[in-house]
Amino acid sequence: MIKNIKQEFNLYDILQNVAIGALACHSFVQGYCVLAVSKNNKSNFPKLEYLFYVLPIVYHQDTMRTFKSSTELYTALVKNKSILLGLQDRANKMSPQTFDALNLAFNKELLSINEANEITINPEDLRSKISIQATLGRENIVKNIQDTARRLGNMFAKTDDKNIQLELNIRF
Repeated sequence: MIKNIKQEFNLYDILQNVAIGALACHSFVQGYCVLAVSKNNKSNFPKLEYLFYVLPIVYHQDTMRTFKSSTELYTALVKNKSILLGLQDRANKMSPQTFDALNLAFNKELLSINEANEITINPEDLRSKISIQATLGRENIVKNIQDTARRLGNMFAKTDDKNIQLELNIRF
């Protein structure tokens, strides 16, 4: 059966698309690294554990809008208190998708992992964004996911582990 071109993306298709998950993880690491370089007391690279919370946040449309329009983790949570509801459970349930996305990102050399279990990115990829064209007349969902993941990476880089866990009500 041929799909109508004007039909919107099915959420299930997005959630099952490993490449979009890999782009989200890549964007998160970019956002984290750009901001962490200026922090003296923080590692320049995110921990592997952080990435398990990226997909549950960027794949939820209301949460994505909230994080995209916020600059601090705290302000995003004040704007939308429902972000905290079941985040840990969603992260646990989405861990297979996160592993698949990381596997693709590692295989395509978008990301790598160092001895400290931190996710690293090539310095030349730090500022370059992977762009995906949108269909004419449609919202670019992939770009929104990437922008939200990058903003989320910025927020995680501004905060220490303890505060991330307290504010999001999660455990690493």
